[in-house]
Amino acid sequence: MLLGQQPKIHLAFGLHNHQPVGNLDWVIAEAYDRAYRPFLDALERHPAVKVSLHYGGSLLEWLGEKQPLFLGRLRHLVDKGQVEMLGGALYEPILAMIPDDNKVEQIVSMSQALTRLLGVSPAGMWLTERVWEQQLVKPMSEAGLSWTCLDDTHFMAAGLRDAKLFGYYQTEEQGHYLQVFPLNTELRRLMVHSAPEKIIDFLRQHATADGSRLAVVFDDGEKFGDWAHTHQIVYEEEWLERFLCLLEDNSDWILTTGLSDYRAAHKPWGRVYIPSTTYVEMQGWALPADQAQAFEEALGTVPAAYHSYLRGAVWKNFLVKYPEANNLHKKMLAVASMVAACTNVGLRQPVTAGCADTGDATGNAATDQTPGAFRDDWVEALHHLWRGQSNDPYWHGVFGGLYVAHLRHANYSALLQAERICDTLLHGDGAFLEVDQTDFAGDGAGEIIVRNKLIDASFTRKGGALFELDYKPQAFNVLNTLARRPEAYHRKLAQAVLASEAERVPGKTIHELVLTKEPGLERMLHYDWYRRVSLLDHFLHPDSRLESFHEVTYGEQGDFVIEAYESSVEAFDDRAVVTLWREGHVWVRQDFWPVAVTKRITIPKDRALLTAEYEVRNNGDRPVSLWFGVEFNATFLAGNEPDRYYVSPEVAIAEPQLASRGELGNLTILGMRDMFWRLDYQLRWEKPATVWRFPIETISQSEAGFERVYQSSVVMPHWRLELPAGGSWTCWLEQRITQL
Repeated sequence: MLLGQQPKIHLAFGLHNHQPVGNLDWVIAEAYDRAYRPFLDALERHPAVKVSLHYGGSLLEWLGEKQPLFLGRLRHLVDKGQVEMLGGALYEPILAMIPDDNKVEQIVSMSQALTRLLGVSPAGMWLTERVWEQQLVKPMSEAGLSWTCLDDTHFMAAGLRDAKLFGYYQTEEQGHYLQVFPLNTELRRLMVHSAPEKIIDFLRQHATADGSRLAVVFDDGEKFGDWAHTHQIVYEEEWLERFLCLLEDNSDWILTTGLSDYRAAHKPWGRVYIPSTTYVEMQGWALPADQAQAFEEALGTVPAAYHSYLRGAVWKNFLVKYPEANNLHKKMLAVASMVAACTNVGLRQPVTAGCADTGDATGNAATDQTPGAFRDDWVEALHHLWRGQSNDPYWHGVFGGLYVAHLRHANYSALLQAERICDTLLHGDGAFLEVDQTDFAGDGAGEIIVRNKLIDASFTRKGGALFELDYKPQAFNVLNTLARRPEAYHRKLAQAVLASEAERVPGKTIHELVLTKEPGLERMLHYDWYRRVSLLDHFLHPDSRLESFHEVTYGEQGDFVIEAYESSVEAFDDRAVVTLWREGHVWVRQDFWPVAVTKRITIPKDRALLTAEYEVRNNGDRPVSLWFGVEFNATFLAGNEPDRYYVSPEVAIAEPQLASRGELGNLTILGMRDMFWRLDYQLRWEKPATVWRFPIETISQSEAGFERVYQSSVVMPHWRLELPAGGSWTCWLEQRITQL
């Protein structure tokens, strides 16, 4: 280096701005006011600083509808070269989890949306949650993109270290090429929560005489104002203003750049093949709770330089950890198959490839591979499918994700709207009935799915249960439930501080505290040993009570709830009949008593109705006393809203809200009425029963701290049975859904 020559470094600074499909409007509006708009305000005050930005498709839709002037301002920054826009998959799926044709379609549609809205065709893309599998190279390349960003720990897993992480590399799959940039983890950690001068110091340490190095830092746009207490730090305390001023003051050696500009001036540093992985924290989150805790502890005892040698789970392990996530994923794959099956039906007429004008606010479905123009309803089904692939409700980490019921509902609703269109394309407007015996869950056990125009009813042989009940006219899955499970972070609950009181805790910064939205949540931790679905057959210990059943401290005497049932299916012109039976046992005092349960479920072709004819048979050689109950679960997304409540023509319910608990005697009808979604879900049974009801509420982590979240309501009618040797008890139970 010549005497007095200033070392230089390129800096690519960017934000990924994201809102889940189905997020509440006021939540997005608050993020806009606290983060998205003020960040753009700051950029306009510092025109010499170049940045890269990514906005997810659902957020772009919201901005186009609610804040079109914001998009005009953003386009101006793009036109003058201050902002580089990144593409991506339109509704931000985990790209590895969706079919390959949907990968290409979503990426192409996002690029078309950016061209139309901002006048730019992106060269690179944001990879959702940086979940990487090598086979993604091919669809990303086929969609016309040239590069993406991955965490530096991804590159470390491929053997790259230190100075080798300040450039970019080329990778390949089946002759398709993609260039990949390392995101600097240390720089990301310094953002917002450390003095901006520390970022300058970091860059100074890594600058070189030839100025060829590139440091890439992308962060969540919501971290710049919308996360807890960050608006105060970033704007009121002027962290961002100070940072941008420092970049301007040091612009002689810190060269802010877009990744495409850097790529145009510098060749790749070599070839790389990166193993399937995601960022380190998510590798821990995807593990079972006990292993996640051990993984976190291991990270705390090993120097950061060696973290890349510690490997947790891949993202897809969330589909093992959470059966409900797997259910949503397999529903998505089933609907994707329906949409694909409707392709020829949805074809309108042959046109020149890529010239179809079938676009909506976020782009059209036509690609270079599209053979013609498609009917509007088929294109609508395709977009609903894409929305149902949005990543948030498929997993859980620091933020709510899977635990947020309305996000799961948004995906299910989108998928069911796509299915409803496909039903019409394939079957017309009339009634139909389909029965499918398939390995829906992908675990080898096998499931039974009955579909008509009004409902989908899905049964598992495990527990002989009903695990999905979709009412298609309102695109609503009544069994969009979630069991209570241990999470590694639950151990921190005892040390949690009320969020409203956090600033008054001496000696601790807001970032060192574990926050909670209400006191005493640690006393509400109850863990389910089975999935909260319907038609679950319980045999109760004589000491069982409503509270012990709710808290899962009761004694389950039978081996029916999670064990395998035999099955048969009959399809008639006007109905389908699913029969599930198990020759099991019940502990009666010291005896493991032989008991059989059979349920014959009839589903008519033209109604949203399921009738289960039960038989409980004593297979022993002596009389036996049994306490038998059938558990139902249902969700209407809100436990304490006045427009969602229990109702029965047989009794006045003093506390009817869906989050209430109680016992009702001598009842044959109990329903849940939802005036918001205009749905009535009614349970009826032949013989009067005592009924327990209570909510399933989870304790999960969010950006504002621990919170209690209503997931579903349990209704369990139960009966005391006196059965002679070889004798049986019969009773029918009915589920009916109607639109109000």
